[in-house]
Amino acid sequence: MKKLVLLSLILSIGFLGFSQKRVQVSKDLRNIEKTAIHVTPVDEASSNTAIAQNPYVSNNKELVGENIIGTSWYDLWSNYWASNRIHVYPDGTMAAVWTQGFVPAGFDGRGTGYNYFDGTNWGDDPTARIEDERTGWPSYAPLGETGEIVVAHLADGLKISTRDVKGTGDWTYQTIESPAPASLTWPRMITSGEDNNTIHIITSSYALYEGQENALLYYRSLDGGESWENEAEILDGTGEDFYTEIPNDNYGWADPNGGAIAFVVGGAWNDLFMMKSTDNGDSWEKTVIWEHPYPLFVWEETVTDTFFCADNSANITLDNNGNAHVVFGIARVGHFEVGTTYSYWAGWDGVGYWTEGMPTFTNNLDALSPDPLEYPLTEMVEDYNLVGWTQDVDGSGTIDLLPEIMTYNTLGLSTMPSVAVDDYGTVFLAYSSTTETYDNGEFNYKHIWVRQKEAAETWGAFTDLDENVIHQFDECIYPMVTQNIYPDNQSVYVFYQADYIPGLAVPTTPDHDYDENRMYVVDYNIGVGINENSGLAANFSVTQNTPNPANNSTSIMVETEKSGVINLSISNILGQVVHQESVNNSAPIHTFDVNVSNLESGIYFYTIEIGNSSVTNKMLVN
Repeated sequence: MKKLVLLSLILSIGFLGFSQKRVQVSKDLRNIEKTAIHVTPVDEASSNTAIAQNPYVSNNKELVGENIIGTSWYDLWSNYWASNRIHVYPDGTMAAVWTQGFVPAGFDGRGTGYNYFDGTNWGDDPTARIEDERTGWPSYAPLGETGEIVVAHLADGLKISTRDVKGTGDWTYQTIESPAPASLTWPRMITSGEDNNTIHIITSSYALYEGQENALLYYRSLDGGESWENEAEILDGTGEDFYTEIPNDNYGWADPNGGAIAFVVGGAWNDLFMMKSTDNGDSWEKTVIWEHPYPLFVWEETVTDTFFCADNSANITLDNNGNAHVVFGIARVGHFEVGTTYSYWAGWDGVGYWTEGMPTFTNNLDALSPDPLEYPLTEMVEDYNLVGWTQDVDGSGTIDLLPEIMTYNTLGLSTMPSVAVDDYGTVFLAYSSTTETYDNGEFNYKHIWVRQKEAAETWGAFTDLDENVIHQFDECIYPMVTQNIYPDNQSVYVFYQADYIPGLAVPTTPDHDYDENRMYVVDYNIGVGINENSGLAANFSVTQNTPNPANNSTSIMVETEKSGVINLSISNILGQVVHQESVNNSAPIHTFDVNVSNLESGIYFYTIEIGNSSVTNKMLVN
């Protein structure tokens, strides 16, 4: 068992960039077959699950680089996808929502947790839902010139909460009743138009409807919810002629941009496809991004070979030209006999990427394989459409994970991806990935990893977002990258959920007892438009040490605009300082030549500090 316990180092460490050279997960791990049950997700009304006693609880909310904006004992943030839960406004304010519940025995007070950032501070942790009755699965968007809207589901139907001024005032409510025999659940919502007054909702019928076990229904209001132009509409290309069902929660919107609106749908058992409109929802065009090898899949009839698929998680964004960018997790599954159980292999790993102008994927069984050596018919190309995977954190040349791998309804090692594009065409990716060196003796934890690609350039270094704070004992899931990135802000925000135990606390098949979940918003600001972690901070830059790995000596170059004292410190993975030195620099460039011959082989972190600013990078010693 290995852990990175960076107790003293962790509060000063910067975002660490990892080499993008890929290390494959071992075949032993990839060959472990597991069985899953395909069931219609249940919105649990009650629970007898116990409450965990957590030895790692910390009340420190002033962690470096991020904010805890709320908590919830309700663990199931989403059955599959999570989207449209945080929005950044042009004035630098933002709001975020989540499913909030404080009493595990029944969650009678469950509803939308809401917090608002006024440009300087987030509000106090909410202690009650915003609605006047029990709800779940909220989506958030601006409404009108100054207002905001939240759409969540009821036991049967949808609850719409609005107010005229974002961040303040009383909420008003509206209900969308379910059309029989549907029972509307798991909505996703955006608003569009110059005044944000057109409301678009997609939601599940959660019942046999118009020939489908679960149908995807579209609602649209052109007047801020006063009336509904489209109600319970099944869009062309999504009905019974194409899919026997569209699973609940396997869909999500992009924020409107470039004169377009779009959403993406898909999972392990149906196509991954996009619906896009350039006329505010009057008409739609369908694009099949990955064609499922078994069309019109039926659990009680269809038997399959093993095949690679989208792993029940995906996300979509639109750039300033209205072009879509889609990311999705990758898994390997098989349905070998009729019935609602299926096999999957939890050790397979990858995050796929597609944007308009790139070729779509075929229905070849191996089209989405992340391993071209074992599966030469794959259509995945590293750093082109295969852009995320679990990292070799300790630089050993192998991925060292415990044999038990915690999976969710999203099946991959690297899963739950989210994507955004800024005004310069830089693509930002975040995903939750099972991470070596962090475990609780039973499972490795998932951390949030981020990566970016400048327009017309290749993908840059990987960054473990959770090495910047005390997350050694945290399971970090459901990341959402804010899709609104404004040039004068120069920040990308990542919203995600963390608790101390891998898995979910749900009454049907609990992985663990109930525990308190924390909602984090991280300001990921290491240089919008910069391809990789270049060591930039304030008015100086720091190179990666060379050689790396180091044997007897290594060099670290610092370039600074001003003269003054430069401090260098090197720490081991326990946070113990093993080397320190300072220099009073007058030249624009100073190079530290460090003797490492007396250091044991392993991982070290070197920190350059000038004034109140610092940069930390990882180095290896052989």
